[in-house]
Amino acid sequence: MESPSSAVIAAVPHVQAEQMDRRLLWTMTTATVLAVGNIYYSQPLLGVIARTFDRSASAVGSVPMVSQLGYVTGLLFLTPLGDALEKRRLLVTMLGFAAVALFAAGLAPTFPLFLVACVAIGLSSVLVQILIPFVAALSSAEERGRNLGLVLSAALVGVLLSRTLSGFVATHLGWRGMYFAAGATMLGLGMTLRLSLPRYESSTRLTYPRLLRSLWELLRDLPGLRAIALTGALMYAALSAFWASLAFFLSSDAYHQGPGTAGMFGLIGTVGALAANVAGRHAQRVGARRIVRACILTMLAAFGVFAAFGTLWAGLISGVVLLDLGAQAATVSNQTELYRLHPSAQTRLNTLYKIFYFAGGACGSALSAIAWDHAGWWGVCGVGGGFLLLAFVWEQLQARRVPAPV
Repeated sequence: MESPSSAVIAAVPHVQAEQMDRRLLWTMTTATVLAVGNIYYSQPLLGVIARTFDRSASAVGSVPMVSQLGYVTGLLFLTPLGDALEKRRLLVTMLGFAAVALFAAGLAPTFPLFLVACVAIGLSSVLVQILIPFVAALSSAEERGRNLGLVLSAALVGVLLSRTLSGFVATHLGWRGMYFAAGATMLGLGMTLRLSLPRYESSTRLTYPRLLRSLWELLRDLPGLRAIALTGALMYAALSAFWASLAFFLSSDAYHQGPGTAGMFGLIGTVGALAANVAGRHAQRVGARRIVRACILTMLAAFGVFAAFGTLWAGLISGVVLLDLGAQAATVSNQTELYRLHPSAQTRLNTLYKIFYFAGGACGSALSAIAWDHAGWWGVCGVGGGFLLLAFVWEQLQARRVPAPV
């Protein structure tokens, strides 16, 4: 059976290396940074969104949950189109869809309509998972690894800085202004990529139904994939539990802070992006599973710091550094090992991993909001710590059953 990944590589003629000049690479990197943040803009804004629509914390906690569920749905049904349709047209179309969804969120007169817009934002945000493989397809074999490293690092930074940007813009223009600004940005990106990207017709012979069916086959046949994906899901659930309730905690009597302060914590978390690069370089020598287990313990320590010292600025900041350091380093280690399981199916392996990942994030966001309503900050710490304990136990069970492949 021909895989989408092998088809993409086969479709790259030798002249493609000339198409990926530095200007195009930086254009695509910038597009990744700006587009990857769309589903994260809401997190520092949940407190003001709750007041706008007169909703409880648990109700507004569904905002990141439905955004992430929309993303999971897009991963499953839209991402495979990147191996079947002309890539430039597909990306420009999805950027237009993203702009409409973001404008709809900014204009939403009621909370249910806002949730519908958030689902659409999540669906459209998977364009990043089409853009990144496009970078690989346009790069020469000699530069592919370096170019992908740049784009993936940019994606990590984009996720973290999106929260800072959101808090800053919302402080000056209101939370609706953040969505209007993001929508205008997606329109600008669409026009830029339409003029900058080359046309790229895939030579894959797989039909769309066959692409979807192959996802199940990979999940069924690769136990290592299932193990890595579940660990990633549990860890991202813990990370999302923190970020989904941070805005409520900062606006409470403990701090009396607004969305701008919540957004600044995304800037603090960029330390984790540096750790991700270190983890990627050492994953094979040290062992990806050992690194991941250490990352779980690091994140667990972060929630211990949150529980004990979360009402102090030093405690909250230290915990964020530990949390994002562990989360980002684990993500790179997981994906380093993941791509070795089936080198000819890397796009689909990434799709499956991200489906688990964001499904876990949706669960963490939802449970965190409920915990905040019923048990406050201690409840949030309990949810995050509980997910990490499950992840550590799962990793230990896998280590006893089968020796780690790295």
